[in-house]
Amino acid sequence: MDQPVKALLPALALILAMFITAGAAHAERVKVAIVPGIAVNLDAARVDALSQDLADALSTELEVDAVGGLEVRRQLPPEGLPPDCVATPACVADVAKRLDAAQLLFVVMVDSGGGGSVQIDSTWIEPATGKSASRPAIDIAVITDARSRFAAAARSLLPDAPVRPKPPTGGNGGGTMTTAVPRHFTKTSMVTAGVAVVGLGMGIGFGIRAKNLFNDCDKPSAPCSSSQEDKIRNTALIADVGFLVAAAGAVATAVLFATSGEESRMVVSPSVESSGGVSLILSGTFR
Repeated sequence: MDQPVKALLPALALILAMFITAGAAHAERVKVAIVPGIAVNLDAARVDALSQDLADALSTELEVDAVGGLEVRRQLPPEGLPPDCVATPACVADVAKRLDAAQLLFVVMVDSGGGGSVQIDSTWIEPATGKSASRPAIDIAVITDARSRFAAAARSLLPDAPVRPKPPTGGNGGGTMTTAVPRHFTKTSMVTAGVAVVGLGMGIGFGIRAKNLFNDCDKPSAPCSSSQEDKIRNTALIADVGFLVAAAGAVATAVLFATSGEESRMVVSPSVESSGGVSLILSGTFR
């Protein structure tokens, strides 16, 4: 690889890292898959229904994208998973790849035989880091209570996931206004702005240096040697890279600043009227 190309690589890597960092600031919610493991005295349809209820509860209570039920089973091997999959890194990695999930929640469901009551044990795994942890068991005495029990256990199943904000309940239907967030410089935008300043300084500094080197040997009596020409060319190339970094940093900073604000919204919370009617949930923005 020649020297000019080598000179470009660090700056290009810096630009790529800068945009990856900027994109991470607006990354989508982490995807969590509910993976059915061992089931005792429960058929596949019932396991899938409970898994779907669990996924729905996690998505409702937490800032995650949870999937379960048939959506998951259809992507697993037709013969099912081996009993020791949760303890086998290769099997865990294969499941994560099939489901395109960052985190997995392996569940073991047991019908205790007491009027349809079910106990669910779960193990959380993050395949990318190899981290895993057992989660508290969930006892469901009545199957109709499954969703409420899952909702109550959501934070214990995924303790690191942010809680989804809930609108205030009750009230007279007048609604509340959320607080507007003005555009501002985030930590990420400050980093990209700093990169832009450094790139601009590098471009100006090496540009002046390249100009001076050219003037020193741009004389009929003392023409540039081959090595001097290479040095001028490489110095000018570094200057160009500096200006490219500055431009990329400026664009990234502008995008982050433009998307950092949030408008005020009217949220009308649900309320139960004396006649038994339920008010609607309304939301909107005011500009």
